[in-house]
Amino acid sequence: MDSTASIARSILSCPRGGSVVIDGIPYSMEELEMQGFADDGGRPTFLCPPEQRMAYAGRRGSHVVLVLQGALGNGEAVRLTGTLRWLRTDACTCCETEWEEVVMDVANVMLVRPTGEAVPIPLDAFTDRDLDLNDGVLHRNQDHLNNHHGNELREAVATRSYIPVDTILAAQITGLCAEGFEFQWVDEGGAHSARTMFDRPARTPEDLVAGVRKALAAEIC
Repeated sequence: MDSTASIARSILSCPRGGSVVIDGIPYSMEELEMQGFADDGGRPTFLCPPEQRMAYAGRRGSHVVLVLQGALGNGEAVRLTGTLRWLRTDACTCCETEWEEVVMDVANVMLVRPTGEAVPIPLDAFTDRDLDLNDGVLHRNQDHLNNHHGNELREAVATRSYIPVDTILAAQITGLCAEGFEFQWVDEGGAHSARTMFDRPARTPEDLVAGVRKALAAEIC
């Protein structure tokens, strides 16, 4: 497996910041007011309000340069060039808020080292399905679980340990991987840790979420 492609996909899956140049005009990610961003098999996918610049650019098929810095690694960045393409309009089922889904058809990929060296990555290596479940996906999901599903984690620990949930002060996942996860919790008796394994190793992000849901016996997003 190409290590540079693996690093680049991890950055795309879990960026900590970046910038976009659309038809030669630069924008920060904040300026574009996006509602969501995802890595769809190596294809950047943007969710944005209907009247926003990215939505218009997707309908026009604009040329785009996307530069992202990673939350992991040693300060590398990934630089993607290609064209934007409007995919669909969707709406939230609970609040009816509408958004546009715009994808980037990638033509060129570069991994930019902290030294400034730009390493070209073959597109077929970057979009390799074996990279769909990468370190960035694991890191993003672990952060999401700990930051947004603390109650579900406490309840899962209580169920597994046969102790009242109100005696568990805190719980968190400390190591998420394709095979399972390690977790820690603090109760009235002190700090504890354990490990749980999935029924089968995850091969995709969808497998990972399904494995975590089953292991925790919780409906998580």
